[in-house]
Formats: sequence, structure tokens, C-alpha cells
Amino acid sequence: MTGHSEQCLFLSNCATPILRDTEEHRWIELARTGDQSAYRWLMDRYRNRTLRLASHILHNPEDAEDVAQEAFIKAFREIGDFRKTSRFYTWLYRITVRICYDRLRCSSVKLETSLPDDFALAHNEDCDTRLLVESLLDRLSPPIRATLALRELEGLDYEEIADILRVPVGTVRSRLNTAREQFRKLYTKAMKEMEDV
Repeated sequence: MTGHSEQCLFLSNCATPILRDTEEHRWIELARTGDQSAYRWLMDRYRNRTLRLASHILHNPEDAEDVAQEAFIKAFREIGDFRKTSRFYTWLYRITVRICYDRLRCSSVKLETSLPDDFALAHNEDCDTRLLVESLLDRLSPPIRATLALRELEGLDYEEIADILRVPVGTVRSRLNTAREQFRKLYTKAMKEMEDV
């Protein structure tokens, strides 16, 4: 989405860097023993990011809250299976994405249009434009929305996204290109329709 500033959607990178520190490894080891304070430490560290990711995929705050809770329960139950070859948050995000996809497969999930505060428009933040962007983003498929959220909102690199979504890095690149191209086309069409009214 470059070259046409009026057609661009800039996604702010609100993710805070997470270091592979020894403190986290210590808490993970304690969590493996069932230590409740370790569970609380991991939840405090990753809850907001997990909730934000689920919200971006589902577009339904209530379902996102349920998914985040379910993801932590599943992660803590299976923490013995966690391999130290990946980061904890990568493993947790993979669980979260899988639960989101399962929910979206169920026809009972009602997708609501809600644009997270992390999204910012390039030039125009008036209500009409914001609503337009919300509706256009909602038209992207869940896998494309998930890839876009992980990259643009969580600030993850292509390899981490590929690991979370269990797809090749090339698929991540392709999905991001698709997301940007689809959004540009939808935005252009919507703006033309508004001009014709």
C-alpha cells in the first residue's frame, strides 16, 4: 500500500519488545511444577497481547476474552509439552490462533465490526472514514487478518509468524501482500462509490 497516501492504512506497531530472558525461563520452569505464582507471572506478561490478538482475529471483544482465557488454560495444562526451541509467546500465540480459527469455523460466532485503537488512519481520522476502514478490514479472511495483526500490531517477524501459523515464510509474505492489495482495492472502490453519490 505504498504510493497513494490517501489509500494507505498505517498500522502502528504497539508491541513492546520481549526479550528471551532467564527470568522468563525460570518462571516457565516453575509453571511446569504447577506453581500458581508462575502462572500469574506469565498471564500478567502476555494477557493483553493474547487478548489483543484474539480481538483482531475475531472482531468480537466478548469472544476474544473467552479465547484468551481458554488459551491460557490450555497452555498451562500442556506446559510440559512446551519445547524451548521457540519462545513462550510464540507457542501461546499458536494456541490462541488455533482456538480463534476453531471458533470462526462454528457458525454461532457473530463477527462484530470493531477497529482496535491500534489502527490509525494516515490523514483522516473522522468518524465516517474510521467506519469505512473498519468495514473494509472486516472483509479480509481470518487467516489474512491474523497474519496482518501479528505483523503490523504485534511486530513479529516473518519467521515468528510462520511458526505461529504453521505456514512457510513465503505464505506469510503472500498473505501480507494479499491483505495490503485487497485493502487498497476495497478502499479505492469505496472512495469511488462515495464520490459518485
